[in-house]
Amino acid sequence: MARTNLHVLASRLLACLAAQSVSGRFEGKLRQAAVEAGLNSVRSAEAVKLLESLGRIEVLQRGRRGRDTIIVINSVDEVVLEDAQTMLPARTPRKSAKLDYENLGRTVVDRLIELGRDDSLRAAQVEAFANESAQQARLIERLQAQLEEAEQRETDLRIRLKAAEGALSRAEENLSRAFGFNRPAGEPVRVEDDDAQAVLDILKAGQV
Repeated sequence: MARTNLHVLASRLLACLAAQSVSGRFEGKLRQAAVEAGLNSVRSAEAVKLLESLGRIEVLQRGRRGRDTIIVINSVDEVVLEDAQTMLPARTPRKSAKLDYENLGRTVVDRLIELGRDDSLRAAQVEAFANESAQQARLIERLQAQLEEAEQRETDLRIRLKAAEGALSRAEENLSRAFGFNRPAGEPVRVEDDDAQAVLDILKAGQV
């Protein structure tokens, strides 16, 4: 049934309740009374609500958990259409479909500010990453230079060590010759190294 027939259904239910009441008081199964009035459970609830709001009835006890419904009937006046219309939800005015340029502009500006903030944050992050990468590159370059210097010093030390080993070997050989090791008796001492020869001459001069 259409909702506009609620006043008819409420009047039926009210008449049925009044017929089954004693001294204006109904005690029994509301569902059974509603079925007799031709209402289902949903429309019965709507009709009871309408009758309560109009002051036709007063519900003292609702039939839950096997209990009977107790209703006091205040009036058996017929419910009219205007009464039922009070149960309809109030119509809210439709929002204007006209475009609100002020709100649209504010939304666009807010979005642009948000995008600008995000871009600034990303730019700052990129700059920070670039600075960090540049610092790492400079550090690697400096370490490579230090490594090359260390390798060069190692090479120089190897050359010096080899030269020192050669000079020591020659000095040992000259001293061996000077002091007659592995030299036939009476053979004059001949030293190839000039420094060693000078030392030998000094030693000889001291023996004279």
